[in-house]
Amino acid sequence: MSTVGVVSIGLGALSIWGRSYLLVAPERTLRWFRGVISSNGRLRALGAVMLMLGATLIWAGASEESGLASVLSVVGWAFVVMSTLGLILFPAAYRAVANAFLPSEPSGSLTAWRIRGLIGVILGVLLIYFGALSL
Repeated sequence: MSTVGVVSIGLGALSIWGRSYLLVAPERTLRWFRGVISSNGRLRALGAVMLMLGATLIWAGASEESGLASVLSVVGWAFVVMSTLGLILFPAAYRAVANAFLPSEPSGSLTAWRIRGLIGVILGVLLIYFGALSL
């Protein structure tokens, strides 16, 4: 079995699982996210999870020489850098940036957030597809 394929399928499933909530119930998802970024401890915990996910992607990307492995490696490094700087070391800066993008009251037309959820689901399906091809 290909490590890149297995990790790609796992990341695709995680992407579909995480973004489908934004597609189906954006108001509730945005309220949940606002609660997650409300304290430094929660942001650092999220950063630790993202750091582990990034390290897994880097490890899988280094195991093979293919286009999908390169994509996983680049995405892994992006996760590691962003989670280390934004979530673990400087959570207040991340909170300020995130609050600038979040609506103050998540109600009304949330079409743009649903589109972001749809894009995430499509990317997840593509990751699963290419991961299955690389198995």
